[in-house]
Amino acid sequence: MFIPAFLNVKYINDTGFLSDDARSYEDLLNQALQNGLSDNGWTLPQITAANLVAVEPDMPNGTVWYESDANEVVIKINGALRKVTTTAYP
Repeated sequence: MFIPAFLNVKYINDTGFLSDDARSYEDLLNQALQNGLSDNGWTLPQITAANLVAVEPDMPNGTVWYESDANEVVIKINGALRKVTTTAYP
């Protein structure tokens, strides 16, 4: 998920409203949150197997991904990647 970095800019313009830079930042942040959260549930970040191997060492325990090559949910637990076994619901 892309979360925009906070910009150190003038936040309020001379008329008392958000500056153009602040409004752009807020729009990007809100869009990122809407893409990941909804009334229909959480959206897991999608990642390929190759990219997962590259980012995994830097991620803390509890990080969850949707690995798109194998169509599996993967969680880092106790320093190791574990896939969620899938069975039909319910």
